[in-house]
Amino acid sequence: MNNRVSAASRVGAILLFVVLAVSAAVGMLMAHLADPAARLGSTSGVMLFNHSSPVSDFEFIDQHGERRDQASFSSGWKLVFFGYTFCPDICPTTLADLNRVWKALPDEARQRLEVVFVSVDPQRDRPASLAPYLQYFNPVFVGLTGNSQALAQLAQEINGFYARVDRGEAPYLMDHSANLMLVDAEWHFRGYIEPPFRPGRLTPILAALAGM
Repeated sequence: MNNRVSAASRVGAILLFVVLAVSAAVGMLMAHLADPAARLGSTSGVMLFNHSSPVSDFEFIDQHGERRDQASFSSGWKLVFFGYTFCPDICPTTLADLNRVWKALPDEARQRLEVVFVSVDPQRDRPASLAPYLQYFNPVFVGLTGNSQALAQLAQEINGFYARVDRGEAPYLMDHSANLMLVDAEWHFRGYIEPPFRPGRLTPILAALAGM
């Protein structure tokens, strides 16, 4: 009789242990899923740094010819993409994807995000050409141009890359990075998102970023 009671006690203890372990695991999983930073950190192609680095202030002009520095932007995350209006493939594809993602995001997420298109070709990208270009994709996207020194400084500080590619008699092209750089409300470089930027992939990523 005592042996049966002892065995039953051991089985009960094991079952209790299993239940507690499963509950703890489920609790940890739910906490992970509820934490936007944790979700982003475990997403393939998304890099969030443990330590952020400040971005120096700058002075560009936007697609409307207005002077833009850091104070001229709304608070929230900046999604910075380097490109140029003469780009034959990467830029139009990325901007079209970003427009589809933008339309899929809830209003509260869009209020905490801002798409910033930084021209790596200020020699050709003047407001007169930049404005209709961005208007075609999404009029709320901000374009920056007009300052080669500020461009070089910004690219250096947030791991952007660009280089002119001469093609003889043909118009030159610009080689440039394709990542979406993540800059927080305090203008600190916090990480980046690698392509592709398909809406099905990028929409939940940006929704989680807006919740941080």
